[in-house]
Amino acid sequence: MALQKSSLSTFVLRIALACFLIVAGILTLQLDSGLLGKLQAGFAGNEIASAIHSITKGDLANILIILMGILQLGAGVFLILGFFMNVGSFSQMALTIILIMWLVVIFLVDVIGKGGLLGGAFKNMNAFLSFLKVLSAHLLVLGAILSVKE
Repeated sequence: MALQKSSLSTFVLRIALACFLIVAGILTLQLDSGLLGKLQAGFAGNEIASAIHSITKGDLANILIILMGILQLGAGVFLILGFFMNVGSFSQMALTIILIMWLVVIFLVDVIGKGGLLGGAFKNMNAFLSFLKVLSAHLLVLGAILSVKE
């Protein structure tokens, strides 16, 4: 019974993570460099784009965002395809890269970013609750990546 429950939970996590990665990849690839792109990166929760923009700007940022969008989309698709066929080690390699990038995102957004641990999370109760909500969502995704990657 415990094995079946564990297998079911891994199955559900894998589907949820695949859907998250596919949608996040599509949204990341749809970002433009104008005002709409900045709004989408900031308000739509596109953590990858926000983290990359906090490190670098210009063409390098656009190239990195496109690469991460393609990687997210590919990892999500290969996670789904893994249910039906042998996809080799690509999904595990992509998940490892996504895991590293997600740790960087957590550091940049939740620790040093605006509203993060060092960037005003303790300013007032609303800021603190907002920080906890974003951090918990990021940790949920991190846990899903670690669980599915095993």
